[in-house]
Amino acid sequence: MVEANRIIEKRIKSSALYRDLQSILGLMCQTLATMTETAENDMREDLPLMLLSGGKRLRPILAYVCYRMGGSKKKEIRPLMCMLELMHSASLIHDDVVDAADKRRGKPTINNIRGDLAAVQSGDFLLAKAMELLHIYKGMGINEKLADVSYNMTIGELKQQSIRYKFDKQSIGVYFDLIHKKTAMLLAASCWCGAVAGGMSREDALSLYSYGEKLGIAFQLRDDMIDYSDDSGKAPGQDLRNGMFTLPVLTLLERGAPGPVVDLLMKQGKTDDEVQRLMDHVKESGTLKRVEAMVVEKSEEAIDELKRFSPGPEKKALSDLVLSLAEHQF
Repeated sequence: MVEANRIIEKRIKSSALYRDLQSILGLMCQTLATMTETAENDMREDLPLMLLSGGKRLRPILAYVCYRMGGSKKKEIRPLMCMLELMHSASLIHDDVVDAADKRRGKPTINNIRGDLAAVQSGDFLLAKAMELLHIYKGMGINEKLADVSYNMTIGELKQQSIRYKFDKQSIGVYFDLIHKKTAMLLAASCWCGAVAGGMSREDALSLYSYGEKLGIAFQLRDDMIDYSDDSGKAPGQDLRNGMFTLPVLTLLERGAPGPVVDLLMKQGKTDDEVQRLMDHVKESGTLKRVEAMVVEKSEEAIDELKRFSPGPEKKALSDLVLSLAEHQF
């Protein structure tokens, strides 16, 4: 997947926004590297690789762009960007443990190298480092917003694990509730917190929250489609293997999947051949096209949330990020 700042680069490379964004992201990475120096043993080696070896940086980028739209810049933005990246990275490490994933961004996961216990401790360490920065934004509502996001991400993960392989517990409604909690809320909060730190009114910041929410849904829909390709940086078919039904499968079930397909979806410990058979069936069913149409629909809804804002490079950057999803560029 193309990094978010690469999309901005393609559209507005010569602008002050892009140059400033590259500068602040560099400073953020320096801060993150310094924060991991207090880790012990193998964590001191593993965490910089996790934090600094790539990734889209979508959450801190959203926070920074929305911060600039705020106008008055009430608070420094870099600590908030670090918090968002730390929270996101911690959630990825924990997800890799739960999913028994052996690759992340095409590289071995911490749980694959060090084991589950070390990986969980690494994720907890990143969350603790994020909490160290909360005091900077006391009294702005940012602390409460991020606490709510953290709570819902945890509830979403617990819910997701409780319904694995359970045909009667998974539905399109449940799916959208889960991706809202696990993905969309953090993207939405990134926009809202950045805007508030930049001095934006609560009313305008709420529009950016809604923008981020819809962007997050479109983003997760696209990510679930990538699970059927070799471009995700992890083993394809991971959701199928783990008994989690994303929208392509749920759409297939809604239309009435053949009995043998349903039985195979419910099976635990699927072989690689069985996972491939399921992937081929989903691809041939045409349900990916329906998900594609929903990505476009949610992308358009996200752009609609930007109509209240005056034209400018920041608004254009937010719009371009959404359009990139609909255009297969992300």
